[in-house]
Amino acid sequence: MKKIVTGFCVLLLVGCAQQKSIQEPGKQPEVGKEVEVPVVEPSIPEVKPEVKPEIKPLPEVKPVSEKKPKPVPVVTKTKDGKLILGAQEWVWFDEVQTHVKVKINTNSKVSTIGTSDVENFERDGKSWVKFTSGGKSIERPVVRWTKSNGDDNKQAVVKLRTKLGELNEQTEFILIKGSGVTLGENFTRDVAVRDAKRNYVQPKVK
Repeated sequence: MKKIVTGFCVLLLVGCAQQKSIQEPGKQPEVGKEVEVPVVEPSIPEVKPEVKPEIKPLPEVKPVSEKKPKPVPVVTKTKDGKLILGAQEWVWFDEVQTHVKVKINTNSKVSTIGTSDVENFERDGKSWVKFTSGGKSIERPVVRWTKSNGDDNKQAVVKLRTKLGELNEQTEFILIKGSGVTLGENFTRDVAVRDAKRNYVQPKVK
């Protein structure tokens, strides 16, 4: 009986020794004890805001103004100071207080004015004439009488205040039947020249 008990004790001791040797190499976590687990925060990648390229406004493009050529000055006088007259000009007549379009004809010695309803009469012992020209009724003393070529009828010559450019003259006009006004050599002599290629060279004046 003692041998059996002794043998059991030996087996028990051997088993305990083996159990101890198994537990020693690595320490096992204690059962029932709270194990602290490190908290690992998830790493959130840094999101940088999208940088949009700066849009600069386009520079204002100003329209390029075309350089206008300088106006060529109108030549209204010759080098020796005479007025240049076109084939047609505007003349101011004091008697009718209006501008009248006239023809410049240096081949005609005396200026002419177209008339109608011509009446001769006397005033203060002097010869006068009443006539219509351009729809206006005019009365003027007769300076002299003249005859047209091949016509025995006398034509009255009167003076009218004529303004053209810088010229302001009492000009003789022969009264003829018809319409229109012509300035002849008696108006342009020594003070003006005619340029047949131009019209209305001189400005309107009163």
